[in-house]
Amino acid sequence: MTPPGSRLPDLSVLFPFRAWLRHPALRAWTTWLFVALVATPPAALALFRDASGVGGEATTFAAYFAAAWFLVLWVVVRPQAIKGSLLLGVVVLALVLEAPLALAMEEFVDGDMDNLAGSIFGAGLPEELAKMLPVVLVVLAQRRLGLVPRDTLFLGAVSGLVFGAVEAVYYATGSSGGGTYSALILVWRFVTDPIAHALWSGVAGYFVGLAAHYRAPGPFFALIGIGIGVPALLHGLNNWVPVNTSILWVVVTVVSALLFLAYARVGLVPTRPVAPIAPPLAPPGRAGRPAVVDPPTAPIAMPQHSSGRHALV
Repeated sequence: MTPPGSRLPDLSVLFPFRAWLRHPALRAWTTWLFVALVATPPAALALFRDASGVGGEATTFAAYFAAAWFLVLWVVVRPQAIKGSLLLGVVVLALVLEAPLALAMEEFVDGDMDNLAGSIFGAGLPEELAKMLPVVLVVLAQRRLGLVPRDTLFLGAVSGLVFGAVEAVYYATGSSGGGTYSALILVWRFVTDPIAHALWSGVAGYFVGLAAHYRAPGPFFALIGIGIGVPALLHGLNNWVPVNTSILWVVVTVVSALLFLAYARVGLVPTRPVAPIAPPLAPPGRAGRPAVVDPPTAPIAMPQHSSGRHALV
């Protein structure tokens, strides 16, 4: 008789197919997104192997890296009230509106990337405005959901992922250069374009969430202005020729990432001041008069708990 300790486990333990099929973790959307990310690169090369151009492969790889960054952002931000319908609305509006609107504004301004003001107003501001528009439309249409700024930050990041992916396809299909360096630039475009735009538009989305708490036009537009201005400044510095591809370019990228993470993890939720409650009466004092206890004051905010030359970008 074989001792129990020397026998292999049962087949149902080695290959627990039934348990796998029933387990909710393996039926979650994150599981299928992970599988799709693994399968997409070989699928793109197989499906478009005989195509005359690179549009199919470029679109697939741009969507691939945008989806990969989406998974990372979901884990980092952990939005509370984001539903599939909200994400779908932002993605559809981003695909329809962002690129044509940004191109029209950039052609109208015709900014010079050698000049900082030209970089900010000719690239940063138009693109950040275009990326913010889908988020503003969705948030205003779904005001009843009471989205907190971290939720709208995530919607802004998704809007930026779409814009960055579309921009990567534009540069890949329009590229005529060859050589190793050009190939590396294309790889950089696919990998970094989506997340760079997501960081900036995520910060803008945070301020959209703050502005949504106000009905008065003054505070609303002031917060929207800040939400556009800060990312537009970072975006303009990123594209400015003296900074772009220098060590300062890395500094701008690091600052953008840290700012996004700060708003994502330590953002605040505005609260309306509450009406004062009649103070309770304490036992009579020595003079026979009741001592008044000061009412508690309402907090202003509380933390969210949950947890000519083309510059690059």
